Amino acid sequence: MSNRVRSNEPSETKRKLVEAGVSLMRARGYNATTVDDICAAAGVTKGGFFHYFGSKDELAKAALDFFFEGKVKQYEEAPFRKLADPLDRVFGRLDYVEASSGGDSRPTKGCLFGVFAQEMAFANPELRDACLRFFTKIAENIERDLADASVVHKPVFPFDPKATAMLYVAIVQGSLMLAKVAGTNAILKSNIEQLRQSLQQTFGVASRPSTSAAVETACPVLN
Repeated sequence: MSNRVRSNEPSETKRKLVEAGVSLMRARGYNATTVDDICAAAGVTKGGFFHYFGSKDELAKAALDFFFEGKVKQYEEAPFRKLADPLDRVFGRLDYVEASSGGDSRPTKGCLFGVFAQEMAFANPELRDACLRFFTKIAENIERDLADASVVHKPVFPFDPKATAMLYVAIVQGSLMLAKVAGTNAILKSNIEQLRQSLQQTFGVASRPSTSAAVETACPVLN
């Protein structure tokens, strides 16, 4: 009986703890979230917590992994990924960012990596490096579409896909932070639209057809 419970329990209990950690730390930050808070949100005893994690730091690393993997999966399966034209994929990504962050319906919860980068960069090198890997992967992903777009659609102005990809990351992460403190996604939408206009001018296109920005909420804790 005991062995059967232990064999079935770990993945479900651990998942609850990690999801609770993501949700709470995203909303409050690392330092303001306690182990007791996480246990209460997950419906798990403190003993249960320490059965899976030796410390809050360990759970934070697991939360970052969970958030990272979930976001990668979301963006790999997003509607814009299926578009043939790389420039359509670039603009489709901008649509998707707006929609997946809550659109006009609800304020964004922000990005867990952005929260940790702000709070833990100087205090925890391991978490800092994890954040850097996340931001770098995002930049590399959109850089590929930007580079392909510059081949298909010759830019009107000098254009560096790598620098533009990092600008995209900075705009999105900064806008998520501003939207979170303002309690509205208006600033996020405004900044994304300014980036869109800049890219339209760079590629000499007056507009691009709007792509589907529908978001499948496979994991609500990520949205």
